[in-house]
Amino acid sequence: MTIMDRHLARAFLLTLLKVTVSLVLLVVLIDFLTRQQSKIGRYDFPIHVLGTYYLTFVPTILFSYQVAAMAVLVSGLMVFGRAAQNNEVTALLAGGVGLWRLARAPILLALCAAFAAFGIEETLGTRAAALADRIEREHFRRFEADSSTGVSWTRLGDGWTCHTLAFNRAALTGQDVYLHRSEGRVWEHIEANRIYWDPDARAWVLEDGWRLRFDAEKVEELKERITQARAPFTEPPEMLFALDQPSEGKSVGVLAADLRRAERLGIPTGRHWVDYHARFARPALCFVMVLLAIPFAIRLRRGGVAIGFGLSLAVGLAYITLFYVCLGLGTIGKLSPLAAAWLPTALFLAAGVVLCRRTPT
Repeated sequence: MTIMDRHLARAFLLTLLKVTVSLVLLVVLIDFLTRQQSKIGRYDFPIHVLGTYYLTFVPTILFSYQVAAMAVLVSGLMVFGRAAQNNEVTALLAGGVGLWRLARAPILLALCAAFAAFGIEETLGTRAAALADRIEREHFRRFEADSSTGVSWTRLGDGWTCHTLAFNRAALTGQDVYLHRSEGRVWEHIEANRIYWDPDARAWVLEDGWRLRFDAEKVEELKERITQARAPFTEPPEMLFALDQPSEGKSVGVLAADLRRAERLGIPTGRHWVDYHARFARPALCFVMVLLAIPFAIRLRRGGVAIGFGLSLAVGLAYITLFYVCLGLGTIGKLSPLAAAWLPTALFLAAGVVLCRRTPT
């Protein structure tokens, strides 16, 4: 690396560290004032729990909230804006140094930051997100009423389909249960008032119902009463409700395996595949943002830090708005999951490359 590369790399890294810490603290403060402050006064739980929660919440802030990418954008604007104001950029360009050569070190650092963001989110981030969710369930959401909505599973073991009109996911119990399957000319139907998971027997148990079996070939009908009996399928709750767990607490490999199992069970997975592809697209934004920061900083060299920060905010809001619009379109099936996750990043990448090529040197 040349002296110029070391100078820009050092300035970029120091600024990135300061901006990242500042933005994380700002998000924590906003979250505390808007979400958690009232709960501290209402419910009695140790204050160190709140500190642990926010420590585990940092990866979510950095990656899911796009603070890491915003920090790269702000740092690039500040570093190159300051270099442009001090005429360092003008001197280098006049000396025959091209824009891409000038920006080589920050671009490589941003590329490394993108890979590092993905790696951290896959390792430390997943464990921290799982712990943060557990703390929130145990301390922040423990007083909320459990919702009981219906669930449906198709293509269960031996071809069974199960519909439960009301199911409590916390207690793993359901009411008004209907199961049916057909095999050849044999049709079976089960109705029960209750179903629950027995952790000792590792089985679903039906109570208070009846079972009907009809064989069209033999013109035979068999009906029997159910007081208590095992359900005819063996899939455990961790398989049936795998997608209920936050995707941030799973690696992409585990998430992909859960999605494939859910598809085999007939569980809708469209919006979860969008989240899966977004796990790859979000870290890439760190690299994209530096390509936007460099041309903007050079073009607005007279604007100062205030203009640079305002521009960062505008670009960040534009991306986040487009990102969530595309995610929404992917969720309702108007865009494929891959396109929904990558389209905003691809558009901003194209804009960054075009702006860099058109920046006067």
